[in-house]
Amino acid sequence: MTRDLRWIPLAEYGTSYEAELAAGILRNAGIPVLLRGPEVGIFGPGFAGATSRGVTLLVPADALDLARDLLDPEEE
Repeated sequence: MTRDLRWIPLAEYGTSYEAELAAGILRNAGIPVLLRGPEVGIFGPGFAGATSRGVTLLVPADALDLARDLLDPEEE
């Protein structure tokens, strides 16, 4: 079985640390992630404060539904 590794944007974050927290949740579940943004990085100006363009979190297409569930679980 082959994986669909097209990268799909899942969420946009205003700060890098928010994006890193979400990425950590997904990585712990075995989902690969990519973070895209002009100021991504622990020493960049957008880590603790807002970035000028935000940070995009991307996941493989075949993991999109699971990633959504992990980051925004429905309440019962």
